[in-house]
Amino acid sequence: MSGLRDKRVLLVGAGGLGSPVATLLARARIGSIEVLDDDRVELSNLHRQTLYCEANVGLSKATAAAACIHAESCGDTIPVAREMRLVPDIAADVIRGFDLVLEGGDNYPTKFLTADACSLAGVPCVQAGAVRWVGWTLASIPGRSACLRCAFEDIPAGPDRGCSVAGVVGPVVGVIGALQASLALRLLSGDAGAAGELYHYRALHGALRRIRVARSARCPACSGQIQELHPARYLPQECAA
Repeated sequence: MSGLRDKRVLLVGAGGLGSPVATLLARARIGSIEVLDDDRVELSNLHRQTLYCEANVGLSKATAAAACIHAESCGDTIPVAREMRLVPDIAADVIRGFDLVLEGGDNYPTKFLTADACSLAGVPCVQAGAVRWVGWTLASIPGRSACLRCAFEDIPAGPDRGCSVAGVVGPVVGVIGALQASLALRLLSGDAGAAGELYHYRALHGALRRIRVARSARCPACSGQIQELHPARYLPQECAA
C-alpha cells in the first residue's frame, strides 16, 4: 500500500489490544507511530500483551513499545514514546495533527474521551474494546460516519467492568487487534467505507458480526454539542454528580 510511510498514527494504550495493532502497523511500515501509555509492563499481563517479553517487565509500556515498533519495522517506522495518560485538558491538542488515532484502553472514560477529542480535532479513529470472551472494534471519520457515541451513547452507569476488572482472554484481543489494524490500514489507504462498521466478536461461539452503524441525530459529539472536554463528563455516571 503506497503512501503509508507518510502517515502519522497515535496509539492510545499499548496493552492487549495495542500489542497486535502496533506490531501489524509497524510491519506495514507506517511512517510514524506515537505511543501514549502511562503504565508499566507486568508479568501477569504478558499472556495477552504480546508486544512484550519477560525482559520488559517493570519498564514503561510506551518506551518498551516504541523499541518493539522500531524492531518490527526494521527501522522504517519512527516510534515516539509518551509516558502519559490522555486527559481532558490536553486531549484534543495531543490528537490534532495525526492522520489516525487508534485507541485500545481498558476503561470507558478513555474510550469516550478519545472519541470526543477526535471529533473536535477532526481526526479519524479506530477504537476497540474486549472483556472476557467478547470484543468489538469501530472505525469512524468525524463528520462523515457514526462515532463511538452513536453506537454506545455514553459511559455506562455503575462500576467499570472493563477488562482491567473483569479480565480478558488473550486470543480475543489478538483477533480484535488484528481487525482494528485492518480497519486502520483501510482508512490510511483512503477507504472511507471502513468507517461506521462495528465488528462484534464472540469467541465462545466463534461468531463475528459486522453491523453498519448510522449516525445518530442525538449524538452530542456528531451534532456539535460537545465543544469542550470537561473532566466531569468522563467520570462514571454514578460519580459525576
